[in-house]
Amino acid sequence: MAQLKIDLSKIQYNAHILRDMCKRSHIHFTPVVKGVGGDERIIQSLAEIGITHFADARIDNIRKSYNGHYTYTMIRTGNQSELKNIVNYTNISIQTELETIQHINQIAKSLNKTHEILLMVDWKDEREGIQTYEVIEYINKIVNMQHVKMKGLAFNFMCFHSDTPTTEDIQLINEFVTHVESQTALNMQIVSGGNSSVLQEMAKGPLGKINELRIGETLFRGVNTTTDTPIPALYQDAITLEAEIVEIKPRLRHQSHHDYLQAILDIGNLDTKIPEIQPLHHEVDVLGATSDHVMVDLYNHDNYQVGDKIQFSLGYSAMAQSMYMPNITKTYVVDEAIQIINENFDKVLGVSKNIHK
Repeated sequence: MAQLKIDLSKIQYNAHILRDMCKRSHIHFTPVVKGVGGDERIIQSLAEIGITHFADARIDNIRKSYNGHYTYTMIRTGNQSELKNIVNYTNISIQTELETIQHINQIAKSLNKTHEILLMVDWKDEREGIQTYEVIEYINKIVNMQHVKMKGLAFNFMCFHSDTPTTEDIQLINEFVTHVESQTALNMQIVSGGNSSVLQEMAKGPLGKINELRIGETLFRGVNTTTDTPIPALYQDAITLEAEIVEIKPRLRHQSHHDYLQAILDIGNLDTKIPEIQPLHHEVDVLGATSDHVMVDLYNHDNYQVGDKIQFSLGYSAMAQSMYMPNITKTYVVDEAIQIINENFDKVLGVSKNIHK
């Protein structure tokens, strides 16, 4: 049976490292859990190391793990039918439409609540957000609403377009935020500068007024999302997919007439994004897939048998699709050796810093 292996210890370790990196740059680290389906066990494991604020894009994910101990930022523009739940279950949401914000104000009033918002500014990703020249006008209208509080601004990179954030982007965002603050007499308490792709700019130097990053993919995959290359300090195999061989047969390639040994696995296009899976620890080649099966070339290795398992690393879309599939079993792993490091992370980090002084 196909299953996802979720190493909670490695996720905790990655979170420790990323939180420390952000802390040294005076950045708040907000884990984005939408790519793991808002998994309750993962959220609980992050809460165990003191992380209690999360970001998600699906209100259903938030509702299933909502228990009063965690707080959430809703990072996806909700449709009108979701707004009441957004006000009820999240502390803060990212918004882009004035009409929607007005509706949120009315809902919050009916619930005797105040809802905080960040305005998403369309910088260069072109996925969502208001235009820079509209921001001050929006803010001037929002500050007069009684049950909506303007908390700050948000920016995004590499969600729709592949343009990476640059040092110039960071500088211009800072200049823009300064201008908005001077024109509105507001202090932007949160300037959410983007997602995992901004980590490379944070490594170069201070991000100025940017004081939050929304990090999901790097947390769970351990990669630099601008290049899809491993970050050495992080684990890349915190979440892997394991598929079972259900058939082994000799086959003949129609074009070359070369024979090969083919295995069929119990996953397919319905279960994951096949072009984004890569075999781990196996000399096999993914040939293709149908809705229910993946065909692999075993390179004539005759040691494989029906029932054997093959493990795969996952790209972001492959991971997200699999995490949302109810028919794929999730197996949670706790690594005792890594757990010891997690439990003593501050001490280990302190020793490491002293060694490198």
